[in-house]
Amino acid sequence: MRLFFKKCISLALCLAASVSLFVSNDFTSEAKSNKTSKNIVVVLDPGHDSTHIGCHYENFEEGLANLYIAYYCKQELEKYSGVTVYMTRYGFDCPYGADQNSKSDCLTGRVDYAKSVGANVIVSLHNDYDPDLDASQNGSKVIIPNPNYKPSYCVVGQNLGSSILNELVGTGLQVNNWKLCPNGTGLVTRDSDSGTYPDGSAKDYYALINRSKTSGIPCIIVEHAFCTNYSDRVNHLSTPEQYQQLGVADATGIAKYYGLALK
Repeated sequence: MRLFFKKCISLALCLAASVSLFVSNDFTSEAKSNKTSKNIVVVLDPGHDSTHIGCHYENFEEGLANLYIAYYCKQELEKYSGVTVYMTRYGFDCPYGADQNSKSDCLTGRVDYAKSVGANVIVSLHNDYDPDLDASQNGSKVIIPNPNYKPSYCVVGQNLGSSILNELVGTGLQVNNWKLCPNGTGLVTRDSDSGTYPDGSAKDYYALINRSKTSGIPCIIVEHAFCTNYSDRVNHLSTPEQYQQLGVADATGIAKYYGLALK
């Protein structure tokens, strides 16, 4: 994660793509159709599991925290009409291949599952870790699709990510300015160094995002807080009540983006 998001120019391209798409009649129509005119299928992905472990620091275990947050997010989101919510895992174990070397199969399985239930979006829930234990790294960010291949997915990521970040800030978290990409928005992209999409453009670096994109599903990765930051860990990643607050914030951001109304 130390070299996180070194290709910051992708975000600038994403923003440019969003401007052009918002003035497009086709995209405007699509955006309007998302506003409760049809049932929205949201797949929540609690990142990592007992096989493909995430961040471990002090008493914090990311796979467990992500599962808590996802459950609370699902519970809150199901208070709204016009949405169906699934999770890629409901327990600690990986349902897509319990082998430490099967990370690729696991990520593909999560995307395939989302496609099988007709997902409109995948929201992958994570927490962060600074390998240098840099105490200045704190707060939330959202990894969104790059503007390549299917630029409308970048726009979805930008707007959905912003909606979620607004709610997370309300919990007391700050918006993270990654030290290698201080764009000030908390929305970041990263391109693959070698992989390309069918049109020859650079793939998204993160397999979950690029495999979702090629499967026809927008995907974002929400990094809630840094377990290596004392304030984040103590005030946001220490108790079930704090995980619930994060899950509710995620759900509220999703609901606002899609224009959902409480039942």
